[in-house]
Amino acid sequence: MLLLQGRLVLPSPALPYSPSPSPYRFRPLPCTSNAPTSASTAASADATAPSSFSVEDYLVNRCNLYPNVAARVAPELSAIRSPSKPDAVLAFLADGLELSPPLIAVAVARDPTILTCSVPRMLAPRADELRALGFTTFQMGLIVVRCGAAAFRSRALVSSVQFWVPYLRGRVDKLVAALKGNPGLLTADLRTVKSTIALLQEEGTLTDGDVGWFAISYCSKLLVASPDEVDTILARADEFGVPRKTRAFKDAIIAAFSATPERLAWKAAFFRDELGWTEAQVKTAAAKMPTLLTVSAERIRRNWEFLTTEVGMDAERVASFPALLRYDLEGRLVPRFQVMRVLQARRLWRGRDFNNIAAITEEDFVAKFIRPFLVKVPNLAKIYEAAVMEKEEQ
Repeated sequence: MLLLQGRLVLPSPALPYSPSPSPYRFRPLPCTSNAPTSASTAASADATAPSSFSVEDYLVNRCNLYPNVAARVAPELSAIRSPSKPDAVLAFLADGLELSPPLIAVAVARDPTILTCSVPRMLAPRADELRALGFTTFQMGLIVVRCGAAAFRSRALVSSVQFWVPYLRGRVDKLVAALKGNPGLLTADLRTVKSTIALLQEEGTLTDGDVGWFAISYCSKLLVASPDEVDTILARADEFGVPRKTRAFKDAIIAAFSATPERLAWKAAFFRDELGWTEAQVKTAAAKMPTLLTVSAERIRRNWEFLTTEVGMDAERVASFPALLRYDLEGRLVPRFQVMRVLQARRLWRGRDFNNIAAITEEDFVAKFIRPFLVKVPNLAKIYEAAVMEKEEQ
C-alpha cells in the first residue's frame, strides 16, 4: 500500500502535503507521542544512546522507511551513535524546508547521509543562499526531494542555479519545475554542460531562449549529455536533410533526440505504406518539419483523412505543408475549415489555400476571417465558437 495516514514524529509538526512516495520504499506508521521535544530530552537520549540506539530502528520508526530499505542504507550511517543530529536534520527538513513526512521519507531514502549533516554549519547556510536567490522555502525542499540531499548540500549548487536561471528568464520556479523531469540539471558537471550547450548553439543555432525551452522540456537531458553524445545526435539529425547552422536544424535535433532510429524508420514506413506517400514526399515533409516523425500515428492518420476527404488536398500538397498533420483536428482544422466553407458559399472569399488559414495564429484568424465578415454573416462568430466548443466538450 501507499503511505497512508502515518506521519513522522518530529520535534515540530510538519505541514501536510498530498503526493505519496513509492510504495516500495516507505511504510505507514502510527503517530507516537514520545518523540524528543526539548534539549533535555535530546540530552537524555544521548546518554542512553550507546547501549540502545539502532540506526535501522531509527530509519524505520522515525524516517518511515521499510525495514528492508533501512537495512540496506543503514551501513552508510554507521557513524551515527545517537539520535541528536538526525533529529535536528528531520526538524530542519520539516520546519526549515516545510517538507511533509512522506517527502522527508523520500529525501532520506534517496540520500540517507543527510542525517549526518550539520544543520547550523551546512544545511541552514545553504538554505539562506538559495533564499537570497529567490527560492521559497518549499521550493528549496523540492530541490532536496528531486535532486537528493547530496545536491542540496553540494558547494556547487549555488553556481549551478546561477548558471541555469538566466536561461529561464530569471524564474527559479521554472527551474524547480524542470528538476521534476531532470534532476541532473543541478548535479551535472558545469564544464561539460557549458561545452554541450556551446556545441548545440553553434550547430543548431540555439538561442538562450531555446536552451531555456530545452531545459523545461523532454529534451532537457540533452543539455547535460556529453559532447560525444551530442555529436551522435547531431549526426542523426543530419539524416533529415536539414542544413546545420540553420533555425530548422533545431527541429531536426529535437526529432533525433526524441525518437530512436528504429522509431523514426517505422514512422517513415508508415507514411509510405499506410498513407501511400512516395519516398520523395516523405523526405520533403521530414526536411520541412523533422518533428513530424515524432507525432503519433493516430493523429497523423486522422488529420490526413480530413485533409484528403474534406479539404481535398493530395499527398504532394500536404507534404509541402507538413504542419497540417500536427495541428489539433477538432480544435483548429475543423472549425477553421467550416468558416472557410461559409465564406466560399457566400462568395466572400475566393481563396483556396487552406494551409494559410490553418497556419496563422488564433488572433490573426479572427481578425482576418471573422470580424471583417460579421456584417454580411452575423452568425459567423457563433459558427466558429460552436465548432471550437464542440471540441472542448469532448
